[in-house]
Amino acid sequence: MTVIQDINALLARALDLEQACIVAAVVCSLIVAGLLKGTIGVGMPVVSLPLLSFFIDIKSAAMLLSMPLILSNLPQALEGGKTGRCLMQLMPVIVGMVPGLFLGVRVLLAVDGNVARIFAGLVLIGVGGITLLAPKLQLQTRLVLPAGVVFGFFGGVLGGIAAMSGPLVFIFLLAKGLRGQAFTKEASLHLVISSGLLAILLTVSRQFNWLDVFVSALAMVPVAIGMYAGQHVRDRIAPETFKRLVLIAVIAAGAELVRHGLFH
Repeated sequence: MTVIQDINALLARALDLEQACIVAAVVCSLIVAGLLKGTIGVGMPVVSLPLLSFFIDIKSAAMLLSMPLILSNLPQALEGGKTGRCLMQLMPVIVGMVPGLFLGVRVLLAVDGNVARIFAGLVLIGVGGITLLAPKLQLQTRLVLPAGVVFGFFGGVLGGIAAMSGPLVFIFLLAKGLRGQAFTKEASLHLVISSGLLAILLTVSRQFNWLDVFVSALAMVPVAIGMYAGQHVRDRIAPETFKRLVLIAVIAAGAELVRHGLFH
């Protein structure tokens, strides 16, 4: 064997080791994300998307998360029955989310990705921080419908830009007074719908194929492991602690988007 062949063999082994480390890091990221998801009902993309962006590009990370987001949220969206009534309560959010999601994708394609991430991150930090510092924020009944459309629209924009349609909608749900299982059900139903639409938009962009969908479905396995552990903790959390955890997750998502936009 020549020196060149020795070097090539070493490089091949190094590349194999690097790829194995990346796969392991991705799996660990998904387990941690599932743990947060099982504990507070939300937060999977908040944790996993920033972590995954260290190893794969943001579009691939969004595609990888699409099926776990749908599959992991579906049982919680159906939990307790009355899903039809829950869907009707979410309708203002959905009406705003659909055009917002399309606009967000167009913005992502039109502007520099880092600029979009910084903008989205600053919005999340601002809204989450204001709500955290004003814990008694409560929507009046007459404002629920218009606020739902507005939060849904801007949540959709953030979903298109940064694959995070949930955080702004979560703040709206908290302002409606939802906690615990009621919050989890509406938040999960929203994520099933928004993630499904985002997956469709990514698929029709022709940058991904059915093999990517299959790999995304396999990513549900580590997420499920984390969720199983987290679900045993969920019902032990006090309502106000629950609210603070959700808002801290929102602010963390914004901070990570800003960091990623500035230094990537």
